[in-house]
Amino acid sequence: MKVDVSIIMGIYNCEKTLSDTIDSIINQTYKNWELIMCDDGSSDATYRIAKEYSNKDNRIKVIKNSENLRLPKTLNNCLEHAMGEYIMRHDGDDIMVSNRIEKQLKYMKISNCDVCGAGAYIFDDSGVWGLRQPEKYPSSKSMVLGAPFIHPTVIMKKSTLLQVDGYSDNELTRKRLEDYDLWLKLLEKNFVFQNIQEPLIYFRENKNSYNRKKKKFRMAETKARLIACSRLKIPYLQRIFALKPLVVMMIPKKILRKYHIRKASFSISK
Repeated sequence: MKVDVSIIMGIYNCEKTLSDTIDSIINQTYKNWELIMCDDGSSDATYRIAKEYSNKDNRIKVIKNSENLRLPKTLNNCLEHAMGEYIMRHDGDDIMVSNRIEKQLKYMKISNCDVCGAGAYIFDDSGVWGLRQPEKYPSSKSMVLGAPFIHPTVIMKKSTLLQVDGYSDNELTRKRLEDYDLWLKLLEKNFVFQNIQEPLIYFRENKNSYNRKKKKFRMAETKARLIACSRLKIPYLQRIFALKPLVVMMIPKKILRKYHIRKASFSISK
């Protein structure tokens, strides 16, 4: 049977959350999908749990890296096995809203866009504590301040992804910037981005995660943004905003944490 949507998911040491994640996919209102999980050298029971699900549901495929290769290569390995016309991203610790696939697939078919993202409820073990909602029509200018999408909310045409050879695997993208690099490559080819203006996943994030980002990541993030500004020909005066990660490094962690929580909480209260 022809598959409409291939969900690609890199999994690594997520034994505590993986079952809930897979269950949220199995319980989707839309049923014509396949889930391709690639285990990236987990040292816990992640691979065993994934295999148990694949043994019970033939829509679920599990592959395994021989060693830890990081997310870009892992997602490309998933892509090689994908049979669907559309590629959907998801992570092993997030939860899909029950009609996520149905809504995004319908949106892709009736709208003039090549990549579609959505908002996300932010949650941890204590429950939902915030909301993140990217702008509806991201553009090249969106890359100056950050990513135009929440990566695990995205669906895109497989043909679109293949036109830029999937995810880049290099020193910079292995520092959790594989998605930012992908958006850059797609924008360079003038693909159209849109975000559905409602949350379609529960995105797992600890309230302390923002101020735990290390100096090395902030430096890499700044480098990636400046590269994007150059390749997308962003006006020089606007490029100063690409230095935001460096500014954030100088803000006391306690203040940064309060701002991060307040911003997410304010969004969900609106």
